[in-house]
Amino acid sequence: MSITRSAIRSSLCLRKLDPEISRSSLPFLQEWRKCLSTATEQPPPASPLPPPPGGSPGEGRFYGKFSGFSKHALKTDIMNVLEGCSLTSDDLKFNYPRGGNLTPAAVFVQFPSLSAYDKALRNIAKKGKLYRLEKAARAQWDPIVPYEGKVVALHGIPVNAITDDIDRFLSGCLYYPGSIQFLTVQGLGTSKRVALVRFTSQTQAMNAYITKNRNFLLNQRITLQVLQ
Repeated sequence: MSITRSAIRSSLCLRKLDPEISRSSLPFLQEWRKCLSTATEQPPPASPLPPPPGGSPGEGRFYGKFSGFSKHALKTDIMNVLEGCSLTSDDLKFNYPRGGNLTPAAVFVQFPSLSAYDKALRNIAKKGKLYRLEKAARAQWDPIVPYEGKVVALHGIPVNAITDDIDRFLSGCLYYPGSIQFLTVQGLGTSKRVALVRFTSQTQAMNAYITKNRNFLLNQRITLQVLQ
């Protein structure tokens, strides 16, 4: 019986709170309740505003579709028209239609901001009405794989020409021999044979254009086009 009473007293002593500990814990408990109250009173975050048409969410980018240039235009030519718009060559993508004649349908431009896009419109207004710039979407920009000025199209390839003939025609140029591809494209009412060749750099591609353009291959004149 005495053992039972001792156990009950011990249990009561363990459950009894020390008044000093209770007083010291009071500020912490008050602060904890205050934090809970503040957290529950905060309004939900506002949803972000939708990006403007042609813009890219979260990046501040703005996309445009540029047209009205010549078949042999280079990225540098486009950048001269869009001077002052804070663009680099990586902000331009030439769009070549599949099954077409390798004439670029348009150049898609990635502007750093809407103000840069507006600046491009002012440039075009000053330099003539041949050029056109309209809004585009990132969904049009992303799928385009650029040639980066390293691929040259050889137009007017004879039907009986083979890879060895292309090698002889490009003698002295630095290109990847395994990259030569033959394809047939649609011209003005007729189809023509074209060879695509990838060079080791943009400089080498331009060197081939300068030194080999309008030379003869199997008694047929060949015209070169640097793809952007």
